[in-house]
Amino acid sequence: MNFDIPDDCQAIAAEVRRVLAQTCPMDEVRRCLDEAAPSAATWRALADLGVLGSAVPERWGGSGGSGGSALALAACAAEIGWACAPVPMLASVYLATEALLMADDDALRERWLPGLAGGDLVGSVALAPAALHCRDGRLSGALPLVPAGATAAFVIVACDGVLWCVDLDHVGVVRRPLRVLDPGSPLAQIDLDGVPALVLGEAALEDTLHDRAAALLSMEQLGGADRALEMARAYALERRTFGRVVASYQAIKHKLADIWVKNEIARGHAWHAAWALAWSPPALPLAAASARLAASAAYSFAAQENLQVHGGIGFTWEADCHPLYKRARSSSLVLGAPAVWQRHLVSRLVSTRGGSDEL
Repeated sequence: MNFDIPDDCQAIAAEVRRVLAQTCPMDEVRRCLDEAAPSAATWRALADLGVLGSAVPERWGGSGGSGGSALALAACAAEIGWACAPVPMLASVYLATEALLMADDDALRERWLPGLAGGDLVGSVALAPAALHCRDGRLSGALPLVPAGATAAFVIVACDGVLWCVDLDHVGVVRRPLRVLDPGSPLAQIDLDGVPALVLGEAALEDTLHDRAAALLSMEQLGGADRALEMARAYALERRTFGRVVASYQAIKHKLADIWVKNEIARGHAWHAAWALAWSPPALPLAAASARLAASAAYSFAAQENLQVHGGIGFTWEADCHPLYKRARSSSLVLGAPAVWQRHLVSRLVSTRGGSDEL
C-alpha cells in the first residue's frame, strides 16, 4: 500500500507555493493586515491556477469533482496556510462551494459555482446559530458571525430545519464588519429584513459541511505550523549570543523538536482527514474531528514557540511572527473552539463503539 502523497498533488502544491511566493510575500500579508482587506492579487492568482475550482466539476467552471481533486485542494490548502495568505478560502471554498456541491439544486449551482470557481465572487456560510424567522420564503433576523460577510455575494444559513441560500444583493441587507484579532480572516454580522431566500437542502447537511471544511482547514493550519517552525529554525541559526548561534543551545533545540513532533502528529491526522474527504465519507466525521484538534494544537503551539525563539524582537510589529500567531488563534476558533471538537470526537468514538461510553 502506498502511503505517499500522490505525485500530481505534490506538483500542484509546489506550483502554488511558487506563485504565492511571488504574489503573497509577508509584505503583502502585512499590507492586508494594515488595511484590513483581503489580497485581491493573491485571490486572482489562486483562481488562475484553478485552486478555487478544484472541487467544482467542469460543467460549472471548475477543474475537478473527483476524489483526486479533493486531495489536490487539501495540498493547496497547506500551501495557502504556509503563506498565511489573507484570502477567504474558508468562507468561499471550504464552506460555500462545498455546500452547493453537497446540495441537490442544479439551478443554484449554475448560478453561483462558475463565479466561485473563477474568483469573481465570494460566498459564505453563517457559522453561529442565527436568530432568524422565515415567512413566505423571506428571512428576517441577525447572522452574528459570517466569514467574509462584508464582501460575500450570498450566504447560506440554517432556519427551521432547512438550509437557505440568500442573495445579499437585496434591500433589507445590512452588513456590519466586526473587529477581529486577525484581519486576514474577517468576520461580519449580517442583518436581514424580509430578504428573499431559496431552499438549498436539509439543515442536517450542516454537520457534514463542517466536517468537510474542518478537513481542509486543518491542512491550512498544518501549513501555517510548518511555516512557524521554519521561521523559528531560520532565526535560531542566524541569531548569535555569547559568541554562539542560539540554535546550539539545548533549550532552543528542545523547543524546535517539540514543535516538529506536534506538527508531525497533526500531519498524519490532517492527511487522513483529506483521504476520508476524498475517498471515504463514512470515515470523515471521526477523521475531521481528530485533524481539527491536532492541527489547532500544533499551529497554536508552533506560533507561540516561534515567538519565544525570537525573544523580545518576536513581539514587535517589525518581526514576522505576529501574522502567524493571529492566524493560529483565529483558525482554531472559527469553526468551533477545540472544546467543541473534543465533544464531537468523543461522541463519534462512542458511535463507532456501538454506543458504549466506556472510552
